[in-house]
Amino acid sequence: MSRTKVQLVSDIVGNVSGGASFTGIVTAVGGFNLGISSAGTTITSGPVKTLNFVGTGNTFAVSGTSVDISISGGSGGGGIGTVIKYADNTNSPFSFIDSEITITSNLDFNTTNAGASNSYVVSVVPNVTVASGVAVTVGAGKTMVIDVLQIGDL
Repeated sequence: MSRTKVQLVSDIVGNVSGGASFTGIVTAVGGFNLGISSAGTTITSGPVKTLNFVGTGNTFAVSGTSVDISISGGSGGGGIGTVIKYADNTNSPFSFIDSEITITSNLDFNTTNAGASNSYVVSVVPNVTVASGVAVTVGAGKTMVIDVLQIGDL
């Protein structure tokens, strides 16, 4: 018994309710309407085609139907250190940098997480301690610089 595959081409107008299931890649002319918000405020104004994470340390994690995006470096104070907030919880132009930190989990600075080519791995924290039993590996083509701002003697 042979089967013939029938392809149905039609316009879908309105919303699909009750669920829909597709196999393969789904594309939409003009992009998908994806709700993007920052601190609960919607920031999209039209279809979104791409979410582009620029810079190192920018990550995302799927949490249910939401995608949690983390941008490294904080905000305020020029993006260096942790922002100091006003009493109303808004960001001030000031930030702080702790004077010491202890690395408690293994770190591997390689081409996956520290730049695809030759790069510098930098810390603005002047005193970095690696806990007992923890490994910090600086991969080929990487140079580690501790206290890049030279604030250790302040």
